[in-house]
Amino acid sequence: MTSEPHTESHTVQVQKILIVTGISGAGKSTALQVLEDLGWEAIDNFPIRLLPDLLSKDECQVMPLAIGVDSRTRDFIPAELVQRIKELERERDDIEVQTLYLDCASGEVERRYNETRRRHPMARGRPIGEGIRAERELLDPVRRWAETVIDTTNFTSNDLQ
Repeated sequence: MTSEPHTESHTVQVQKILIVTGISGAGKSTALQVLEDLGWEAIDNFPIRLLPDLLSKDECQVMPLAIGVDSRTRDFIPAELVQRIKELERERDDIEVQTLYLDCASGEVERRYNETRRRHPMARGRPIGEGIRAERELLDPVRRWAETVIDTTNFTSNDLQ
């Protein structure tokens, strides 16, 4: 009687990671809340340099992870964000990273901030329009790199959900 060699098949469980970014006031917080309701673990303003430490290498059930990053995120440098994500994808075969960029017309962003009476994060000490322009310029490399761009200009909060 001959026996077949025993081989174990090890399937790599892939963790889905969604980077949620874009213009302040375009709906990132709403998008993260909806993703959380759909079973994703959601983290806002997480320093991207800590991402390797956050990712689990356990073989247990891996929950999809949505990470909100934008101009408010500590040490946010768009070119470094793109570089770090590319490095992670090269180094690890157990993660799948996608980027969702939420955009909105400047006039609508300004209206939303005026309506909520909150300050735009890049308008400190200057008009809100200048802050929005500065943020657009800062985020341009991430917008060009993102797989999915959604313009929320004509969306209500319910539409975005």
